[in-house]
Amino acid sequence: MRIRTGGPADADEIVQVRNASWRAAYRGIISEDVLDALPEVASEQFVRNLARRREYAHTFVAEKGPNVIGFASVGWARAEVEEDAVGPGVPGEVWSIYVHPDHWGRGTGFALMREAHQWLTERDMLPIRVWELIGNETGRKFYDRYGFVPDEDRSSIELRGKTYPTERLSLPRQRVPERWS
Repeated sequence: MRIRTGGPADADEIVQVRNASWRAAYRGIISEDVLDALPEVASEQFVRNLARRREYAHTFVAEKGPNVIGFASVGWARAEVEEDAVGPGVPGEVWSIYVHPDHWGRGTGFALMREAHQWLTERDMLPIRVWELIGNETGRKFYDRYGFVPDEDRSSIELRGKTYPTERLSLPRQRVPERWS
């Protein structure tokens, strides 16, 4: 497995990884109509975002052979900081991290999180936050194992007219990127 910067050519594979992960992890949490309606190809906006290089946002992909098997997108904590105020000292956020279910439990997610963690730390974007869908036990176990802790901030997302609760987790500043223990 190799971790590298993601780009526009990876867009459709990233969407496929996200969809497979959502359908495996969120079944029973998110309604079937939402899971069934996930777009099968990347939008033009998504492709443009992957092409746009920003100093304080990045997408990593994990590939095995010629295939993308996971990805992580990181940047500033969007609920806390406007893009024009981003810089060292603002909180960072793992916007998304997904691994194809066929590769769960093999270290891909950890490798992506370690890269994201290092990238955000190098830019002094601390603490690092992540939002999780409440009820996503697979994701919660992963975040707990990496060292994230709930910080009591809650919100929600709306998908196709239904609201789903989310919880913010933060990584303690003293947590440094390392191997699984």
